[in-house]
Amino acid sequence: MKKRTFIALILSGILLGCGSGNSEPTYGITGPVKPPKPNVKSTKIVTQGFEVSIYNRLVEQDADDPEYNRDTPYQVNEPVTYRDIVFGLDTQTESVKLASGFDTFTPFQLISKAYALSPMPPQTEESIVSLDITSAMDFSQQYPSGSNLNALFSVTYDDALNRYYSYHNDTKTFFTVDEFLQYGRDGEALNAGFTRNLVLNTGPEYPVNMTFYIRIELDNGKVFSLETQEITFQVQGE
Repeated sequence: MKKRTFIALILSGILLGCGSGNSEPTYGITGPVKPPKPNVKSTKIVTQGFEVSIYNRLVEQDADDPEYNRDTPYQVNEPVTYRDIVFGLDTQTESVKLASGFDTFTPFQLISKAYALSPMPPQTEESIVSLDITSAMDFSQQYPSGSNLNALFSVTYDDALNRYYSYHNDTKTFFTVDEFLQYGRDGEALNAGFTRNLVLNTGPEYPVNMTFYIRIELDNGKVFSLETQEITFQVQGE
């Protein structure tokens, strides 16, 4: 009888040992063992350059609240007044995916084209610290060839900011380029990764074919030089 009992105990021990590899929880472990998570990828967008294009101005729906939106591309040698055109300034970017210490680059793209319909376009790593507009032609007696023309240009759209204009006597007044830059220096950085529209707030004193040059400097020290296509200006009212 004792011998049978001893054999039964041995068999019970063997069966318990065989079942130790199943999914039963192990004593001393408070929860299921999970595999380690892979490194989370992050993406940053860096500025590779800018592109400037001239557009005909879209006909305003509300003359009392103008927006100066882009319409069709301007055609060379087409006579226009300063009120007829919009300068489109778009950012060329490159996405950098960071994972396990390695950077993966994707070809640059134009932010305005990739995200024009997005309510929250992505931000770039850089901000604009200076933007200067000049021309090799005389704009007027007050602004001869080579003069800084920032005071003659206004920023009428910038999807990086919700403040690029003010109201005077219930009239919307857009920031000039100089005021726009000062706004950035006063606290809110002018993020580079967005699209902007610029317009002239006055015209040349006489008919002239004119090309403009734009120099942009970022907070990382990079400088970009742009050149517009030639614009055939006619004097307002002619």
